[in-house]
Formats: sequence, C-alpha cells, structure tokens
Amino acid sequence: MSDPNQPMPATKPGDWNKPPSQKSPHNSGEKYSGFSVRSRRVGFSFAGKIVLATAALVSAMIIAPASIAFQTGAEPTAADIPALVLTQVPVSPTNGANSQEPLTAALDRPFGLQPSFLGARVVIVSPDGQTRVLSEGFHSACDPGVSLDGTRVLFAGKKDVNSHWRVYEIGVDGTGLRPITPEGQEARNPIYLSTLFTLDSPQPWFTIAYVARENTLTELGLPASSSLYNIKLDGTEMRRLTYNPNSNFSPFQMWDGRLIYAAEQHPTEPGEVYGVRLFAIHIEGADVELYAGEHGRRFKDMPCATPKGLVVFVESDTQARGTAGQLACVHESRPHYTYRKLTDDPAQVYLYPYPLHDNVLLVSRRSTDGKDTAGVFAFDADKLSCRRVFDSPDHDDLQAHPLRPRKSPDGHSTVVDTKAKTGVFYGMNSYIANDMMQPHLTPGSIKRVRFIEGVLQAASTSDSRSLHKGILPVPRRLIGEAPVEADGSFNVEVPANTPIILQTLDQHGLALATSGWMWVQPKETRGCIGCHEDPELVPENEYVLALRRPSNELTLPPEKRRAVVFRTDAARIFMNYCSSADCHGNRNNPLFLPLSSERPSEADLERAYSALTAPEDNQAADQQSLPLLKRGKYIDQGRARTSWLVWQLLGTNTARPWDNASERQKRPDRKVTQMPPKGKARALAPEELQTIIQWIDLGAAFAMPGGPDGEKPAVPQDK
Repeated sequence: MSDPNQPMPATKPGDWNKPPSQKSPHNSGEKYSGFSVRSRRVGFSFAGKIVLATAALVSAMIIAPASIAFQTGAEPTAADIPALVLTQVPVSPTNGANSQEPLTAALDRPFGLQPSFLGARVVIVSPDGQTRVLSEGFHSACDPGVSLDGTRVLFAGKKDVNSHWRVYEIGVDGTGLRPITPEGQEARNPIYLSTLFTLDSPQPWFTIAYVARENTLTELGLPASSSLYNIKLDGTEMRRLTYNPNSNFSPFQMWDGRLIYAAEQHPTEPGEVYGVRLFAIHIEGADVELYAGEHGRRFKDMPCATPKGLVVFVESDTQARGTAGQLACVHESRPHYTYRKLTDDPAQVYLYPYPLHDNVLLVSRRSTDGKDTAGVFAFDADKLSCRRVFDSPDHDDLQAHPLRPRKSPDGHSTVVDTKAKTGVFYGMNSYIANDMMQPHLTPGSIKRVRFIEGVLQAASTSDSRSLHKGILPVPRRLIGEAPVEADGSFNVEVPANTPIILQTLDQHGLALATSGWMWVQPKETRGCIGCHEDPELVPENEYVLALRRPSNELTLPPEKRRAVVFRTDAARIFMNYCSSADCHGNRNNPLFLPLSSERPSEADLERAYSALTAPEDNQAADQQSLPLLKRGKYIDQGRARTSWLVWQLLGTNTARPWDNASERQKRPDRKVTQMPPKGKARALAPEELQTIIQWIDLGAAFAMPGGPDGEKPAVPQDK
C-alpha cells in the first residue's frame, strides 16, 4: 500500500479540465462523483435573468465597469478582472487592541485555525485601484462574501475591540447595513448559499453558512472549538451543521450545493496522524464525508472550487502558520485520487484562494519571512503562473472576491426535521475495510457495533489538572451496542445532533476499529459502505439483512447513558481481584495498586490509575502527545485489543495484524500469562471483563467531569 502522505503522480496541466478516465481500483465500472441529483427549478429562469441583469446595472452605476490591469508588466488574462471586495489589515506597529498586539501576530493567531483580523477593514477596490471602505464605523471587519446577484456583501465585524465578531450584510453602495447572526455569538467566515427546501414547503428559502466559536473544549483541552452554522437571511432558524468537537472552518459552496470545509481530525487508530482535512456536507448538515483524501500535507485549509472542476486549497506541513502555505488541488470528479501540488515555493506562502474564471483564482501571497505585505494575485492553475493584481504598501490585502453576479449553485431538498430527536445510521458491510484490515476480517468475526457519545464540556469548566488526572476534555459515554448481521450490515437509530464514534467489536467485545467523529441530523438516515473503506467505493446493489427489519433503538436520554471510568467502575474490579498483599497490593510489585482498603482514598485511586496508565518506555515523541493513542506499559488508552492487561485477562494476545503493520515503532515482546492465576483467585465474571474492555476502549478515563453524578450504572444494549 502506498504512503497516504505522499502526493499522487501529477497529470499534465492541460488534462485538468477533463474528468480522469481511469476506473476506481475497487469497481468494474467508472465511478461517478456521488453527488445528489441536481434540482430542476422550472419557473425560476426568467426571474433569475432579471435579477442578474439588474445586479449588473447596479454594479455598473456604483463602480466603473472596467477591469483592473495587471501590475508589474504582466500580460492580461483571457477574461477581465472585475472590481474586488477584500480585507485589508494595516501594517502599523499595533492593531489597536487592548493587548497592543503586533499585527503580524494577530494575522497568525487562530479563530479555530483562522486569523483574528483585529483592526482590519473590508474595502471595495475599483478597476483603477482606488479603495472605498465598506465597513466604516467598525473597529475590525473581515471575511467578505458577495451575494449571488452581486449587490450585497456579508462580512464579520466588531463594533469595538471588546465586542463579539458578528455577521453583517450591507449593500455594495454602503447602504442597508444590518446584523444577521445573534448578538453575543462569535461568528466568522459567512457565505451566501443557494436555496434550501423540503418536498412540502411552499417555496425555497435562502440561507447563509458561517463559523461560530463554541464555548466547549476540544479534544486537546483547548477552549477553541468552532462549528459551521446555517441561518436564514432574516436571522431566524439558526441550526448547527457540524458536531465534530474540534475546530471546523472555511466553508465554500460548490456548484452541486454541498459545502466543502476544513476541520481538525485527531487519530483514532495506529498509523494515523493529527491534521486538518477537508470535508463535504450538505447545507443543512447531513451526509458529512471526507473530501480530498489523505494525500498531500497534513494541514489543509481555505478550499474553493473553480468553474472547470478543480478544488484548490492551501496546505502546510505544520500548524504553527496554519493560515498560510502552498497551493494544491484535486479534481472534483475523483477528489480522493487526483491530488496535485500547484506551488512549492519556499520563499512565498499563499492564502485565501477564490475562483475568478476557468481555472484562474484570486489569491493572496506574501514572503515566507513576513518582511513584505500580502498582495492579491491572479493564479492560473493550468499554466502555474502568478501575476500581481493589487497590492497596497500599507496593508496586507486578503480574502479578495470578485464583485459581480455569479451563477447559483444547486438548491438542496432536505428531509431533516429539527423537531425530531433521532436519526438512523446503517452500514452495508462492516467487512469492507482498508487494505490492511480487510484481508484479515473473516465472516463472523465482527459481532456487534458500539456507539459512543462525545460529551461536550463547557470551556469555563476547564481544569488544567484534568488531563493529568485522566479526565478527558471530551469525555466518552456509551450510547449502546447493536448486533451486526451475518452479511456485516447493521441498522441503528441514535440520538441526533450528537458527536458519535463507532467501533466494530469481536467476540470478546474488543474494538476492531474506531471511526472518527460523526453525527446524524434530526430525521436523517445516513449510510456507509464499510469500515475505513475506500472512499470512492460504490456499494453492491444488494438488499442487506439489517435493512429488512426495523432499526435497533439506542435512544436513551443523556442522563441514562453510561460512562465507564476508573473511579466508579474499573477500580472496584481491581480491588476485588488484584489488591491482596501477595498480588498487586505488594509495594514491591512493578504494578503496585494501593487498593486493599474497602474505601480507598482519592489519592490511592489516583496512584493506582497512574500506575495502570503509565506510558511505555522509549515511546516516540509524537506518539506521546496523541490523545487516546498513547502506548502504555499495561494499557493503550482507546485500544483494549493491544493492551497487555487485556491479554493477561483473556490469556491470549488479541492484537490484530493491522496493528503490527501500522506501528511506526516496534514494541517489546511481552509474555502472556493468564490473570488472575488459576487457583489463586476466581476468574473475572463476563460482565466484569466487559467493564475493563469498555473502560479502555472508551479512553481509559479516571472519572467524568463533575464526579460520580455523570457516571451511570447501566449499559444500554439493543438485543
């Protein structure tokens, strides 16, 4: 299997306007892109032409209808460059914030992974290079987005340095300013969207998407999570689109109506790495999926799509300067297998690409050392050429968009019902997996599927000691388990609008694989083909067993879902079986567990927990920092199947062939001896063994935030 972090072989630039003709490696026929059927809005055509014509007339009256000439003697492009709306960040010594923070630092400080833009402004640049401030009266403004008819602009603004970022709309002539997002919500990155409708709605409605900061912790314990939201233009019917408990940002709407965006993703299996990847989602939050695959650099951001089918984004190898990097692209017909570098210039970095025409984009560029200002350039992805368009010596010029009408992306029909409380997950065949796993998955080896909830924690409750005490920033709680049919299918009703992780289980209840964060919107039915399968795979036309019956219901309310943690669950088992003086209650034992007392103190519980979760010696530095994948002497947090403690309890090595293949650092050989030893103590009861396995697979937490009140006594399992 090729290294997923290496780029695919590049095709000739001239081939990019044509969909690749090669066939998917897992299909006999050519793979279509999997987009929803394009809606036919009969009856809107004539009105649409009137709107576009009116917009063009209004734009012509406000700004002279000429093109901005390329500077520095560059040749003109095939199409004129219209007036632009963009963000300018002054390069004065400070940005006017209370902290008197240098602007260079403000530009790279993240909102999620986006810059803060304190002191910035939104301006219109006329064809002759003159600027007019559109965000007059705001302390800071950024993130301009042009309406479909070209007459209005969305932007994020702060009235004063201490106010929240809020999304506003204004006419291009500077009139009609009004807020859209709620007061008090931190909102950025707004974009206009095409229509959303239901089958029984009297007419479609327009919305916008934007990014809002959440008052919840990320998986790393940082108070910096952000989510995509959707809201009507009148400020009503706000809905959250994403439930990844980390940062989600940079939305862009493609021609088919879907949003592509960037999101943080933490590893869940050996061999995976932390990064920022691209995802696609419908405008009401349904059908989220990975986009653009695993190729290229680890951090991908600022995606956009050209009229000729390229999806262009900024990528980098490090998160330190996550808002600037090199340009790369994929083709929308096969986004997982057409990765190609567009730039690889160590002296320059790029930001905020946006389509201009064909495969030409507006993009900001500056030197890597930051000694110059960022200017706006026209980048031709076919010719790989870059020409300056506009560059103010007193500002960084960013986020340039052409100020003109544009074709509306497809509208979207939705079945999501915000009044519903649940949705459905179904899987076609859990035995379809990646190249490392699938050869070793025999029929009948997958018994059940486990659903795990990520319990979001308020950032205000963050405790710097929590990670050291084993309290996860995003604690995990069992939603329940459901059977997997003989053909590998499952069909489960689960809570909606909830971060969920799936684990497929073997006969011991050990997780064979763990997914990333997923969710279902209310009343959504979401399906997958397999488990870690090829993302371009087309399912067989088969009526699987799980879909021939009603969904298994795993719909207990939050207060009845069980958290399996050390303090209230696993510790009791170790007290009963392992704490005697001739066992792990002996201070001379390498694994000393001070749990001999009937009521051990909190300090003794913490010492026992620290001993059980001690890290493996000589562990690679990058693996030491990974959440829930730390290799331990006795347990691997998040992976019971590779934990020596579990091997001892089951009397056998339960690691799988794909674990050995994906480990980047060889682990020491370990002798497996049945524990407790025969004749010394009775064997663990099945439910006790399951508690230990579930505790480790759920992350081996010491406790839930708030103590025992969050730790429930029953595991919901649908039979």
